[in-house]
Amino acid sequence: MTPQLREIVRTELLRSVVWFGAGLVGWPLVTMEVSWLNPTPLTVFGLPVVTWTVLTASAIGIRSVTESDLRVQTAGGISVSLALGLMLGGVAAVYLVTRGGYPAQWITLGYVAVAAVTSLWYWYVHPTGRGSTATT
Repeated sequence: MTPQLREIVRTELLRSVVWFGAGLVGWPLVTMEVSWLNPTPLTVFGLPVVTWTVLTASAIGIRSVTESDLRVQTAGGISVSLALGLMLGGVAAVYLVTRGGYPAQWITLGYVAVAAVTSLWYWYVHPTGRGSTATT
């Protein structure tokens, strides 16, 4: 293992503590809310481990291939943050419609408006060049 790869693995394993903690909190909440997913020890403890493994391995793979730091201050980090935010916003919109009882038209309109404004902002202030830092 090269020193650079060793540093990437070490950094991502330290960062992955957050993924594991979020999985330990999030998956039990999901299993309680979804009727087709039974809250068994396998789902309550297995799903966080699988989530942690996939996210950590993905981050290590992306950093190894792209040689990027994936910090929010870099162009790649901002792109990943934007994509993750859009995905989480979509999940939140679906939750508000299905479980919260909010009208689908207004939630969809709000989600599309926020996603469009955020994407346009990103396009407007996107830093150019590899390794540049973003300032707002």
